[in-house]
Amino acid sequence: MLSVLFQSLAVAALGIISPGSITAVTLLLMSDRGWRNGVSFLMGYIVMYATIGTGVLVLGVNSIEGNDSPQSVTTSIVLMALGLLLLLVGARNWRNKPGENPENGRSSRFIKLLDSATPIKSFAFAATVAVINLKNLTIFLSAVSVLLLSNLLLTTKLTMLIPLILVFCTSVIIPVVIYFAFPDQANQYLTHIKNTIDRYSRPLGIALSIILGVLLFYRGISGLL
Repeated sequence: MLSVLFQSLAVAALGIISPGSITAVTLLLMSDRGWRNGVSFLMGYIVMYATIGTGVLVLGVNSIEGNDSPQSVTTSIVLMALGLLLLLVGARNWRNKPGENPENGRSSRFIKLLDSATPIKSFAFAATVAVINLKNLTIFLSAVSVLLLSNLLLTTKLTMLIPLILVFCTSVIIPVVIYFAFPDQANQYLTHIKNTIDRYSRPLGIALSIILGVLLFYRGISGLL
């Protein structure tokens, strides 16, 4: 049981490297509504991933019952497809020159949108990000699949899902904790975090996409052999 938990947490820890989510919660904490927006974003982030994880475990357990193989052909093909997709994303970002980024205008509009956000919009925004961020969603589903493909009881898997989600969401939890732990220096620390993420987000995103893509593709093809 502990080995399954540690394996799932190790995969979930890759979610800590999430530049987009860190930037979003940092900007929300520095907005006019400050902690309200930040906490709402965190809650939306956790709730959505908890919903996805619970659904995958409950539905997945029912679908694999009675199968002789712990990993079906469909699961292997899906893993291979996700791996290839992440490799393509990493290769595309590698080819794009950082000095010629067409998304600078989008970033400005993105910052303005976050500045005018409300707690309700922040919650909805986090829930949306959890679904449309392919890299994060792939990491999370990979971590959940470790639990799903184990021989543990469903109740045990759902219990293990709690620390898995907390580890995966650390990238959003830490800025919120900093905001409350250091109220006087919060903006200074959050600005430093944002600038650091802006500086290293591209190489981190490329490396993570390629590494995870290779791992998923290998896991998928090994299930077919």
